[in-house]
Amino acid sequence: MLNALRKSAGSWVVKGLLGILVISFAVWGVADIFRMGGQTHLAEVGGRTISPQEFQRDYQNQIAMVSNQLGRQLTSQEARSYGLGQRVLENLIGTTAIDIHADALKLGISDTAVADAIKAEPSFQGANGSFDPQRFQEVLRNIGMSEPGFVNLQREEMIRQQVVSALGRGAFVPKTLLDAVNHYRNDERVLKYFVLPPSSVGEVTPPDDAALTSYYEDNKTSYTAPEIRKIGVLLLTPDAIKDTISLTDDDVKAAYEATKASYSTPERRTIQQIIFKDMAAAREGADKLAKGTDFLALGKELGLKDSDMSLGTFAKSQLADKKLAEAAFSVTLDKPSAPVDSFSPVIVRVTKIEPGSEKTFDEVKDKVRDTLAKSRAAQEIAKLYDAVEDERANGSKASEAAQKLHLNYAEYSFDSRGIGPDGKPADPAVATRDIVNLAFQSDVGVENNPVTLGDGYAFVDVHEITPQRQKPFEEVKDQVKAAWIQDETRKRVRAKADDLVEKARISGIDAVAAEAKATVVTTPPVKRETAPQGLPRTAVSLAFTLPKDGVGTVQMPDRLSQAILQVTETTSAGPLDEAQAKTLGDELRRSLGVDILTEYVGGLQKSYGVQINQNAIASIIGQ
Repeated sequence: MLNALRKSAGSWVVKGLLGILVISFAVWGVADIFRMGGQTHLAEVGGRTISPQEFQRDYQNQIAMVSNQLGRQLTSQEARSYGLGQRVLENLIGTTAIDIHADALKLGISDTAVADAIKAEPSFQGANGSFDPQRFQEVLRNIGMSEPGFVNLQREEMIRQQVVSALGRGAFVPKTLLDAVNHYRNDERVLKYFVLPPSSVGEVTPPDDAALTSYYEDNKTSYTAPEIRKIGVLLLTPDAIKDTISLTDDDVKAAYEATKASYSTPERRTIQQIIFKDMAAAREGADKLAKGTDFLALGKELGLKDSDMSLGTFAKSQLADKKLAEAAFSVTLDKPSAPVDSFSPVIVRVTKIEPGSEKTFDEVKDKVRDTLAKSRAAQEIAKLYDAVEDERANGSKASEAAQKLHLNYAEYSFDSRGIGPDGKPADPAVATRDIVNLAFQSDVGVENNPVTLGDGYAFVDVHEITPQRQKPFEEVKDQVKAAWIQDETRKRVRAKADDLVEKARISGIDAVAAEAKATVVTTPPVKRETAPQGLPRTAVSLAFTLPKDGVGTVQMPDRLSQAILQVTETTSAGPLDEAQAKTLGDELRRSLGVDILTEYVGGLQKSYGVQINQNAIASIIGQ
């Protein structure tokens, strides 16, 4: 509910509480639970129930909030992939556990304190900055709450805030921890390094079949063919059924006329501008330009740089300043405009014109037809869905329903990763996570519920299951040979790198690099959390374990090359000043507070016990 209040009201007096809870529950998760079966409520914490209505309300609020952030409606499939249901469940379970403990502690809030908090909420204040009862009622109507219900919610959150605040105040950051974190983050190293490539060990000749067979036996699991499922799919999506839509030439021509602008490239102009302090100065500037003063020279007289006068290249519709747009798209090339009384008085000049173009109907008719067909297909999906379900209810299989309704039913084969037997990804329209999961959870001949997709539905049948099998040596001999050569190359490069490290400890990295005919690179100062260009993060981790002039080697990202590095400078972080110590201390205090709260909520849940009706959750989130 607090998410709905944030979305509708814009702010909330206790927004810090759930912010902390979301973080802590995300870290701790919901553990030590057992599943419920048959109960009408969704979850139970210490004997106190959480209703499906509460979960559905908060779940829809989460979807609305994320949709608002994305600027489009979140699909149910996306909501599941983002784990919104789990987030809502964790918040409800955690806050319920805190409520039970608060009741046991006999914590309470006076009516006056609740009323004062509501009156102080900016979202309920009018233009004069005071509490506005009408505004208050308007917000309650928008979020679908009664006044008593809202007051009760406010009271519960304020009580929770007492508990959370008390826990947070218990976090103490000793100076030793501050100093340790400061050194961890801000100590620096300068490195010299060079890279030893696979070519440095020459060409590796493959061994005989006996050695390859032995290597195969040692790495058998790498040569296992995964279980393959052959499925039949009836897709009801705009792309899948667009070919069933009948369109006349007149339909396509009408669609083209209605959307002609989307098939056109607008004229674009490169614009310069001189900004003046007022219109009098702009008119004076226009007079100078009319008498032959150079445009850029005039701008520089006014203290402007070239970059200040360069506005960029735009289509007319891209310019938010409509007066400036009219001026820029009415002047001729390289001729200054009259003064424009816009947000600031300006004179503009166009230095380049890119003509627009308009595609004819014949050029884009196929694209228009496809777009129109998909648009109309989207309107038919609900009707076709009902028709398929009616056929299945009458005993038809999905393939038979497809044949009767003149829809496409196709077969696909892939493993649990959506990879086909040929090693290539299966059709992405079919190998979605939900379809693949269903295919590997079902069995041959089982009638499955349709899968909800972002833009339609899929009816999925499992036709055949090919079990996982061990590939024989002869089938994968070439793969085994390539893998052996790669492993042997890696070993030889590492052995040579280890040898060069030993030499570098005596004669230095420059001399060793010269021997290896490699180029030495010196990094700028690096900290533990930075990754210098050209080196993996493991190089930085190694560098902070070495003393000054220490030498070591790390594997490069290609998993074949080795970098030989030497620490040439070590710099210890200086002491924190008062402001830095406060900033870091506050950060660590918040982090410790989250840890304390995580342990607290986890302890409550273990003590009270948590039961979850997983079927009820799956029903609400459409899984």
